[in-house]
Amino acid sequence: MDLTVEYKARRGQEILDDPVFVEMVASVRKSIIMQWTLTEPEAVGERETLSAANRALDEILRELRILVTDQTMDQSHKKNRKGRK
Repeated sequence: MDLTVEYKARRGQEILDDPVFVEMVASVRKSIIMQWTLTEPEAVGERETLSAANRALDEILRELRILVTDQTMDQSHKKNRKGRK
């Protein structure tokens, strides 16, 4: 199934707005921070792994926001082009 840009943007926004998703992201982030703060001083590898997990979570959110933003910008450009004709 080939997904359109519009569909991806709409679904991306729905996911970002979904209260269950928002709660899950907050819970995962809280867990990562808690685990990180409870590591032993010499557990550098464990903290690096937790830091990577936090960055991965940020990357997922960033990609969803990009889907929405790209579509919004595309629609704006199309409106501007129509207005110039």
